[in-house]
Amino acid sequence: MVDPYNKLRMEYNSIYSVIHSYTSGAITCYLDGLKEAIDAYKKEDILYYLEQINKWYADNMPAIQSNEYVYDSEQREHADNKKFLEDIYSELKGYDFSEITDRSSTGGIKHNDIKKIFLSHRSSDKKYADALEKLIVGLGVKNDQLIYTSHPLHKIPLGQKIYDYLRENINDQVFMIILWSNDYLESPACLSEMGAAWVTQTDYIGIYCPEFSFGNPKYHEVPIDTTKMGAVLNGDANCKASMIEFKNKVQAFFDLEDDEQKSMYLIDEFIRDIK
Repeated sequence: MVDPYNKLRMEYNSIYSVIHSYTSGAITCYLDGLKEAIDAYKKEDILYYLEQINKWYADNMPAIQSNEYVYDSEQREHADNKKFLEDIYSELKGYDFSEITDRSSTGGIKHNDIKKIFLSHRSSDKKYADALEKLIVGLGVKNDQLIYTSHPLHKIPLGQKIYDYLRENINDQVFMIILWSNDYLESPACLSEMGAAWVTQTDYIGIYCPEFSFGNPKYHEVPIDTTKMGAVLNGDANCKASMIEFKNKVQAFFDLEDDEQKSMYLIDEFIRDIK
């Protein structure tokens, strides 16, 4: 079972995204303060900022629910946010933070040491994610070394809880691919996955769907380094060159031998698949 502190860390990006999509007002200062408190393992500060955010929801929920410009799906997200924040506040009040600081100073939480790739994506971008899966597996990565939830051979095992599975598998032995799209930035679930990378300082690479808007304000609000560029999947020469670099990174991560002829065939197939 995921402890409340790590649960909050993993959910922070989703919490922020839902509230910030509604307002960029003073409440965002409390959200920024919450992030700093989480990073610093400061229990009293975390509880203070959670209390202020909960008060904001108590005061503003009626207006959110009656706002004609807030869609039903967004109202549900706010309702889920409000309940999560209330529950996590109660759980953290009795939580022993010394365990977290002890684990932090002694190298962190024990994780599964099997090297894996985690493909973080929005289901609407399955065309590009499937092409990446085909390339990765073609390079020699085994089915159980790839976490890709939209594919039956790589999805989270039946009966596993999403938080527990991510906690066990997203760590310094995981190479994370973030498949950026405008839809990705609108998904609290995707932002939670990205939050897991932020929590564990996992190595990651960004790969961008062709229609992605680099000027999207939400892109520049995420906690990870967005100046760390990756491949833009437009199928041009730059895309191919970036995917060759990606291929090299995957092979180095898993210590796979390079069959140059096969690798170039797989990359050419990938370029055809994304067009």
